[in-house]
Formats: sequence, C-alpha cells, structure tokens
Amino acid sequence: MSFLAPLFLIALAGLVGPILLHLTRQERGRPIRFPSLMFLEKIPFQEKSRRRIRHWVLLIMRLAALALVIAAFARPFVRGGRLASVGGPAAEEVVVMLDRSWSMEMGDNWEEAVSRARSVVSALRPRDRASLIVFSETPALLHRSIGEPARILAALDTLATTSLATRLAPAVKLAASTLAASNLSRQRVVLISDFQRTGWRPDPDATLPEGVVVESVVIGGDEAANLALADLELGRQGAGGRERVTVAARLVNTDENAVTADVVLSIDETEIETASVTVPGGAAAPVSFEPFTLTAQFTHGELRVAEPVDGGLEQDNTLHFVASPGGDLDVVVVDPLGTGDSNLYLRGALGIAEGAGFAARVVGSVPDEEALADTEVVILNGGAFPGGSAGDRLRAFVDGGGGLLFVLGERSSVPSVHAEFLPATIGGVVEGDGERRLGYVDYDHAIYEAFRGPRSGDFSQASFYRTRALTETDGQVLARFDDGSPALVVGRRGTGRVLVWATGLDRFWNNLPLQPVYLPFVHRVTRYLGGRGEIPAWHLAGSTVNLASLAEAAGSWEIPAGAVAMEPGGGSVPLDEEGGLALRLHRRGIWEIRPPGQRPDHPPALAVNVDVAESDLTRMDVEAFQAAVGGAAALVDGSRRPDGTGETEEVAGEDFEKSQAFWRYLLAAAFLLMASETMLSNRLSRERIKEGEHAKDRQPAL
Repeated sequence: MSFLAPLFLIALAGLVGPILLHLTRQERGRPIRFPSLMFLEKIPFQEKSRRRIRHWVLLIMRLAALALVIAAFARPFVRGGRLASVGGPAAEEVVVMLDRSWSMEMGDNWEEAVSRARSVVSALRPRDRASLIVFSETPALLHRSIGEPARILAALDTLATTSLATRLAPAVKLAASTLAASNLSRQRVVLISDFQRTGWRPDPDATLPEGVVVESVVIGGDEAANLALADLELGRQGAGGRERVTVAARLVNTDENAVTADVVLSIDETEIETASVTVPGGAAAPVSFEPFTLTAQFTHGELRVAEPVDGGLEQDNTLHFVASPGGDLDVVVVDPLGTGDSNLYLRGALGIAEGAGFAARVVGSVPDEEALADTEVVILNGGAFPGGSAGDRLRAFVDGGGGLLFVLGERSSVPSVHAEFLPATIGGVVEGDGERRLGYVDYDHAIYEAFRGPRSGDFSQASFYRTRALTETDGQVLARFDDGSPALVVGRRGTGRVLVWATGLDRFWNNLPLQPVYLPFVHRVTRYLGGRGEIPAWHLAGSTVNLASLAEAAGSWEIPAGAVAMEPGGGSVPLDEEGGLALRLHRRGIWEIRPPGQRPDHPPALAVNVDVAESDLTRMDVEAFQAAVGGAAALVDGSRRPDGTGETEEVAGEDFEKSQAFWRYLLAAAFLLMASETMLSNRLSRERIKEGEHAKDRQPAL
C-alpha cells in the first residue's frame, strides 16, 4: 500500500489526544453553601481522580471513522493492480491538431494529413481519450477528450480545406486549454501540418503545459512548383461618357524554371481576353488586359490561370473582383465671389482624382431645377444659405438624394425659415491664435475611415485661425476642435445628406489646404455626399466587413430586411441587423446579398480572394517551433522519442491512484461507521437515562 499524500497520515497521531484527555480528567464536586438543607434532595456523588472508558465499542468506532477519513485524504493506492496487469502505459490524453489551411492542397498533402490523423486515432487504446482540433486562421475544437475513436474518425471523413491562411499560435493556445482540463498525467499533442514559416509568429501565451509530449508530423516536401496570381488592380478612366476599366495583376512563379502561362479575364462568366505571360524561375511578371466598358452595377470579374501547374495549389490561380460604374461626380460650387482665390484650392482638389473623378463647376447662385437634376453634390462655399425659391430648390435637391456641403465663412448665414434644415445652429466668428487644432475625429465614419491607420494622414497638424461657432441639433459630430466645439456635423434630410464645416476650405481661415490630408479629405467628403464611397474591388479571405457601412458609403446599396448572404458554391448566412450586419468572409469567390427567396440580377456582391502569402511553402525550423511552445521530449515525423521511451513507460503512482480510487471507498466506510456510531450512542444514552430514573425511585425520601 502506498500513498500519494502521506503527510496526511501524521494526523493519525492526533487521535491519541482525546483519549488521554478523557482518561486523565478529574471530576470533583463544587461545594455550594445553603442556609438550610430542608428543601434539598440528597443525591450521592462519586468523586473520582481518574476516569475510565465505559463504552469501548463507541470509542473504537469513532476513532476508526476518523482514521478512514485521514487515510482517504492521503489517497492510497496499490502498485501491481489493474493498470499494471494490462502490460502497457497508463491512459493518455491525446490532442490531434490538423492543419486545413489552403496550402495543404499542394499535391496530395491533404489526403496524407487526414490519413496520418486517422492512424493516430486508430492507435488509441481503450483507456485513452482524444480531442480533435482543426485550424487554419482560427482553430476549432470538434471533439474534446472523448474515449470514442469512431466519432473522431467520422469527423475526419467530413473535413475539407478552407480558404484561410495558417495561424499556429491560436491553435496551440486552444490545445493548451484542452490539456489543462484533463485529469490524465500522460498527455500528448500530435500536430499535423506543412509547417509553413509564414504560419508561425512567436507568442509568449502560445505554450503547452509542462510534461506534454509534442509530436510533429511534417506533411509535404521542401520544394514545390506553383503559379499564383497576386496584386490585382483596377484602373478606371472615362471615355465618351462611359467608364473603362483596365485589369492588371502579377503572376508569381515559385519553380526554379521559367514558365509560360495563359491568364484568362472573364466578366460575368464570359471570357473576354486571354493574355500570355512568361515568368522567370523564382520571380514574378506583370499581366494586364485591354480596357473594357463597365456598364452594370456589381459586375463580376475573374482572372484565372488557364492551365494550373500539375500538383500545385489551385486557390491562388484565380482572382475575383466586383466593380460598378461610377463616372464623374457632378459637383456645383456656389460661391458669390466666382472663380477666385476663395475656391482656388477647392477647385484644384476636385480637378485631381484617380479613376472616376469630379465634374466640378463654379456658379454664383443656386442653379435652377433643370441644372440641379443633373447635379449630385452642391457646395455652398462661404456664402449665405439662400432664401426664397432658391432655398426651397436646394432643400428639395437634398430631400431627393443630393448632397450639400455648407462651408462657413464670415458672410455665412441662414434664414430663420431654413434654420431647422441644417443639423447644427450657426453662431458668430471665433478668433484663434493659430494654435487651434482638431482634437477629435470619428475614424469609424466613412469619411475618416481611410485615415485610421498609421502614416495614413494626420489632421492634428492643421492650424485654424478663425472658425464659426456651431451647436449640433439633430446631427452627428464627426470632428471637434481641441476646445470641444464642433468642426464637422452631418445630418440626414430625406434621402440626402447635409454636412456643415465650421471653417473655410481655403488658406484665409486655416492652413488645412497645405496639409497632405486636404486632397483625400475633400475627395472623401464629396464622394460621401454623392453616395460614391470607396468600395474595395475585393476582400481578403477571413476578413470581416460591415455591410451597413459599405451600404452607406456606396449610397446605391439597399439591404432589405431579412436579407441573406449567399456563399460561393452554395449555402447562405442570415444577416443580423442588430449586430451591424457584420459578415465574415471565410470563403473565396463571390458573395451576394439577396432578399430572402429571390434571385435578382446583379445584386450587391463582394469578391473574396485568398492571402497569396500562404503560397510561400518555405518550411519553418520545426525543432525551434517545438522549443518555443514547450512541452517534453518531442517526436518528429512520428519517430521514437529521443529519450528512448517511445513504446512503454513506467506507470506513475498517480495513474494507479486515479484508476483505483480507494479514497471513495474509505470515505463511504467512514460515513457508515459514523452513522452506526450515532445510532448506538443514542441507544446507550436512552438506557442510561432509564437506569437513572429507576435508581431515583429506589432512594428513600428525606
């Protein structure tokens, strides 16, 4: 008999204390003086200097129960029991981690990986438990610590690769948490992957518990030939009132030999051009196509390699894109001073744009209804909001879907009849010393979203000398000065938008026109007002998009209630309006947003392409990876452990104790003894009371 926690047995010595105290305690009567004894009853009292044990059975039962409890806490076990009789190692917790990123499609790597996983699961013994983790960019725990290999084998038969890249660190964290919940002392992780160097970024939190054996099963060879399309770009230009699009990309060759390949451009599933390109070994070559006319909203485009490399990757042989015609945005700048210095920088910014630009003209007053019908954005530059019929025309223009930018200057004012039309009330001129700057910018809004990242633009460098005081009413503040006052306020009116800018767009009131952010800021404000937000031609697989933000930026999007996202190749994803219409694009191809039960022509669509970095199959240092994640001695490619203990191990005492679980029986026996002792002591107490009453009856009265 052995014990896992023998120190608890020291408590057995404490059982002697109550016995000695019981035997050595003296009982003496305490004298009490009374003035008279005539009303007292005489009861004989036997004074003893030592006590004796009257009920040995009760004492033994109590001590035995306490001893059993102490022994249970010491966790006893017997070596050479059931586990040793089996002749093998103790039960083991095995976590199988299977890489299903799209790089596993190289050759027959995926089939080999699944076969290796099946071999590991099939070799499990009856007492072993196993977990199955599949991972690419994110991990998923399909089965946790089960003793039914058939269920894991069935799950392996249903698996396929994804369109996502390899990320090892999150998978290691999930494996560590799975092992931490196990009560088995022997633990092993079997990691089956091609071990791309791009898939591992050291993470101090991605470590396995101490003592875990890591078995790395490397899939695939060191080098493989492959062609990949990358860096898709769409060039736009206007021609004869129509928009022409030029498609360009790069073809990457990972083979050491030069390759000549044909790349096909398809528009709405119709092949329109084929380009032949020769790519040197280990290099990339550009491929471009003749411009085509873009006529329909959400036009689907595709670039693909006509004849992929035999045994190479397939998902990087195709690039998808979605494009919609834009054309020049018709902008009217209303400036009472005409074409002068007051709108010099504004006119310059609107005259410079990549692709679909702006058709801007400067007028002295609000155009008539016929001219406004062909206008998408009106900019009131420094003048007053018009009254009378001109003001009514401007309001009707915005209510009908137009955009209005009110740039405030010294002469800016609003007739009282139109005051509620603006999203803010306008106050007087605020003089500054040149140190006023923007202190807050809403980078979540479509206008400022492009400036969120590092080195993408800094609005805090602009100085503002004079501004107009603004107080927002029912509008949304998109920017504030460093004193907290609003700088840019937006509001919805009908189906159009109104923006109020508290300072000028020239050099008289600020130096914003001299800042690098001026040009993209003017472009994004104007496109936002005209419903021409920048919609990416394609997205990276694994990214999450906010459809509500895209619809607002595009202007022409309308997402009906109950709409669903149709996945490439079938399947649908319900859109949660309360969740902001967020959609994770986990599969490459064209995603369409459709009303429920309908199939409209050219519905809103998103193109998704794989991360071409996953095409780099350069292998990492597997031993360095194993050292980074920790664990015990590792196996590589399923070989025997370096310490020579690949087949059997000495069974730990903890495994015997967990298997035998004697402590449960000891506690049960202690409970039975305590229950029996309670019943026996109650019975003896009743008999003693009866004897005392009989003795009292036999005593003579005084």
